[in-house]
Amino acid sequence: MKERFTIGEVNNYMNPNEDKSYGVALSEKQLKFLVQCIDIAQKTESISPDKEETDIIRRLGKKADELEDDLYSDYELRN
Repeated sequence: MKERFTIGEVNNYMNPNEDKSYGVALSEKQLKFLVQCIDIAQKTESISPDKEETDIIRRLGKKADELEDDLYSDYELRN
């Protein structure tokens, strides 16, 4: 079974003054694809993220970096 990564917190209550919060589960492949799309959009300056959007981009990138680190640490142990 492939591991899925979750992002963000989901609140079980509704506050009319806040946006709805959704939980998202991504496979490793989906996470890498999403990070690549964000990288391309940022390089072409086609997006201008606000503070909340910047935070989720940072968190996605951090998770993708952790996956890469895990991949290479496993590789180094095998050699």
